[in-house]
Amino acid sequence: MTEAFEGSFSGLPADSPYPGIERRTFDSDQATVNRYDFDPGATFPRHRHPQEQITLVVQGSLDLTVGDRSRSLAAGDYSVLPADVEHGITAGGSGASFVAMIVPRRDGPRAYTVVEGAA
Repeated sequence: MTEAFEGSFSGLPADSPYPGIERRTFDSDQATVNRYDFDPGATFPRHRHPQEQITLVVQGSLDLTVGDRSRSLAAGDYSVLPADVEHGITAGGSGASFVAMIVPRRDGPRAYTVVEGAA
């Protein structure tokens, strides 16, 4: 990429990696940026990937499980997870919307490993 660009998440194609989850993604030279919209109680299973993940909750709330510890995050909260750390996300009772920035960028749409028994 040799120049700046801009856009809107609503203009990006959506996919549904798991029931009740909508994901819209774009890549820059250095990062993969995902917008997730979770229905109430929807879960992204425990997984790990070789990139750092910065998560910013935009709306609603979610439970972030890291290893064997779970923490609730609400709109305006964020988390930073180092590479290769097992984690999973479950939306709260009103659902959740958040942005997950993956650095460095991913090589493909499912460039992560689901933890056995979690999918």
